[in-house]
Formats: sequence, structure tokens, C-alpha cells
Amino acid sequence: MSLFSKFRGPDDAAAGAAADPPPTAAQPAEPIALESNSYPVWPSDRPIVVGRPTPVFEPVAVGDEFRRVPYRPDTVLDGWSTGAFTVRAASMRGHLHRHNGAPRQDDLAITHALGHRLNVAVADGVSGAAQSHVGATTAVRYASQWLADSAPAGDSDIEWHTLFQYAAWALIEQTVTVLGLPEADAGLADQLLVTTLVVGACDALADGTVSARLAAVGDSAAWLLSGGQFIPLLGGKSASAAGLSSSAVDGLPRVPAEIATARAIVRPGDVLLMGTDGFGDPLGGGDGQVGDLFRGLLAGRVPSLVEFGHALDFSRETFDDDRTLVAIWPRPQQ
Repeated sequence: MSLFSKFRGPDDAAAGAAADPPPTAAQPAEPIALESNSYPVWPSDRPIVVGRPTPVFEPVAVGDEFRRVPYRPDTVLDGWSTGAFTVRAASMRGHLHRHNGAPRQDDLAITHALGHRLNVAVADGVSGAAQSHVGATTAVRYASQWLADSAPAGDSDIEWHTLFQYAAWALIEQTVTVLGLPEADAGLADQLLVTTLVVGACDALADGTVSARLAAVGDSAAWLLSGGQFIPLLGGKSASAAGLSSSAVDGLPRVPAEIATARAIVRPGDVLLMGTDGFGDPLGGGDGQVGDLFRGLLAGRVPSLVEFGHALDFSRETFDDDRTLVAIWPRPQQ
């Protein structure tokens, strides 16, 4: 039975009942052969359903009110291994934006150096800001490059406040490009380009573990998947005294006086996750069906790029936000 059949609807589960379990990364999947010039049936032609699904529809093109240059795809999918790390990453429009023609407001960027340093940035443009997708892309590209150029190696402290201040200024400067203004306008950036940002500098250690230094503004978050548990490291929705999550989002270009930071050691068998609330909200504490799905996907194995993206594009009623997730596994040094 397919690893993910338990999360599909009854018809999907029956259709996949005879499928073999997905192979691990060390055992590549057998290619699907074409026979009699017919297209093979492949499980990814349907979304993985968790609980009650969202309606099925053809995505709508991005509307005229949003910038069309540079081109912004519905989905970004990336993954590779280098030195001490294996990475899988995906960013995609949620069902709401696919339905109403808004662009993908999430984005991600990753840089690596000499196989022993990985720099990751994930951002979620705030829905109420009309050009927040531009803000998200600007923030992740600036932050990942700043970490590559300026973050010290090892356990040294990173000047997080400096990073977020410079990233905020990069957003403000975008008002010249986006609006054609003669000079940058911080007020308009705060209206149009608002975005969350979570960043991480990951260093390979001699004992085969990875040291991660993390920081965030807004509700994008980081988790450690260890021993089958999703351990929150930082970010995520804040809760009221009554235990209710707040929908209010802080974001750049406003930089808080105190930056949320965290450190973690990622051991072999663990997975470091960084993502937006499109993943974090349905994950919750990791004890439900979404947690089960991603435990099966990530724990003890590395999925293919397409498998990773297919799982992140799961269908669950009311959870229709854009989703971005980066997964990092320590990789034994050769």
C-alpha cells in the first residue's frame, strides 16, 4: 500500500492499494515505463486529501492588478545534496490564490558554501499588502546572501538586528521599482510590501551533526522533527490567554526591538524544517493527520523532489493559504 494512501479519499485509497511503498533515497524509484503508447497512471494526478478536501478546480492565471514582470510561477520546487546537507524545498500558491488569481506570496532562497554552510530564508507576504509577493522575494534573496557574506561561522553570535534592518531597507528601496517613484518611500513599503521572514545559518560540525542558528520576524517558523515529534523552535502564531491563535501578523519593513532567535543541533535522523504558516497552521502541534503525513514523508527517508512537492500540496478544507517548506537533513561526510 502506498505510504500516503491513508490520507486520500476512499476512491483514491482503493486505487493505490496495490502500490509498493515509496523507496528511500538510497534506493531510487524504478522508472515508470510507457506501454502501448499509453500514459501511465501516477498517484500525483490527484492531491493527497487530509480530512475533508478543498474543491477541485483549474488554477486561475495571475490577475492584471499584480506585477507580471518578472515572471512568478505558481510553484517552486528544489532539492539537492552537497557536502553535509540534503535539502528539499517547495513554495506554492494555496487554493485561495489559485482560485482568485492572486500570485504566490510566499518565497524561499537557499545559498551554500563549500559544502559545510547552508543559509536559508523563507518569507510569507502579508495578504493585505498588494505587492507583498515582491516583498517576500526581496527579503529572502537579500537575507540569504547577507548570511552568506556576513554571518560568522561556528557558534558565534549573528548580528540578527542588522540583517533584518538591512532586509527592511531592501524592501523600502523596492518602492522605486514597483511604483516608479523618484525615491524610496518607507510608508508605502509598509502598506504594499509587508512580509514575514525566518532565516537560518546551518553549519556542519565534525561529529556529523548540524548547528542551526535561527531568527524570525512574523509568524513564519522553524521546527525540529526528531524522534517522531515536531519540536517548535521559533515563530508560529501567537496565542491569547484564552488559547486562541491571533491572525495579526508582524512583518518587515517594520523591525521589532527584540528579534526572536533560537539555536538547535540537528542530529543524524533529525530533520530541520523552516516554513510559512500555510504549512504551520495545519500542522499544529504535529499530532494530527498532517503531522502523520509529514512524519511518513520525512522521518528516516528523503523523498524525491516531486514527492515532496506533491505532499506539501495536500488538500484540506479551510487550509487554503500559500505553503512554503524547506527540509534539511544532516548528510554523512564521505
